[in-house]
Amino acid sequence: MSPDRFDLPITFVDTPEKLGEAMIHWFQAHILAVDIECSLTGMHHCVMALLQIATHDRAWLVDPIALDSLMKPTLKAMAEVPWIIHDVSGDGVVFKRLYDVVPCSVMDTMLLARALGYPQPGLKTMARIKLGLNIPKEEQDSNWMLRPLRESQISYAARDATLLLPLLRALAEEAEAKYHDPVVGPRLASLPSELRHLMHRIRHYRIPERHPIVEKVRAMGLGSRAEEKARQLSELRLRWGNEGDVAAVMELGNRWILARVEHPPRSKEALERCIPNPRFRRKRLDTLWEILADGAAEPEPMLVHEN
Repeated sequence: MSPDRFDLPITFVDTPEKLGEAMIHWFQAHILAVDIECSLTGMHHCVMALLQIATHDRAWLVDPIALDSLMKPTLKAMAEVPWIIHDVSGDGVVFKRLYDVVPCSVMDTMLLARALGYPQPGLKTMARIKLGLNIPKEEQDSNWMLRPLRESQISYAARDATLLLPLLRALAEEAEAKYHDPVVGPRLASLPSELRHLMHRIRHYRIPERHPIVEKVRAMGLGSRAEEKARQLSELRLRWGNEGDVAAVMELGNRWILARVEHPPRSKEALERCIPNPRFRRKRLDTLWEILADGAAEPEPMLVHEN
């Protein structure tokens, strides 16, 4: 199948006027394909950087950064129209956490693919298997917080939404053919119940109160000062990552933080050697050293031999 089949007209929505025009189309649709792009700090802490919506003939890319105050009422209104999402367990948590919105009706193409027996039902895999579409991976970990977005980012993001409707049709056809299969049939029959339980968990979602790396430091018995350093470093990673600093997410991993609090650098120069990314090092070294300098290893005192 030609990739051009999924290249629908795209409208970038970054003003209240464009949003109002788009919502007219959304409410006239019987179903909306919905996808999101976020900062790279995980569903429990990320910022939504882009909302993609598609119908059978058009795609919209909504800019939550430009339309911050309008996102919650917009999504609450949108939630009255059924959505297609690929893996609502992740995206649904983001909608609930950031905007307290849960759609009234969801069709999850990932759950359907798993029920049909696909062991790796990710969107790119299913697009290749069911639609003959190879999605380039170059933009997968893009910095979606930067503006303006590149044309390649816009195309990538829109296609993730536009392929959901044809993917659902293809999976539904397969499900109809296999509904009486002794193995697949019972899994398909249990899908409504599975989805209800999943949406119940999303509606009652609460953000984790503790940082996993802090819990790890506590379990290792490194002391309260080490725990505080781990907490501060973890919070910096989240804040910088949500500001669009992808290097912060890549450089300040849990292993890096654990190593720095377990074996504090003796000097600022020693810390500098632990940060491979030169741009990130120049930008963030001083702030990181302010945290790690307190309690850094002291040089061993020189022994004075008395005659």
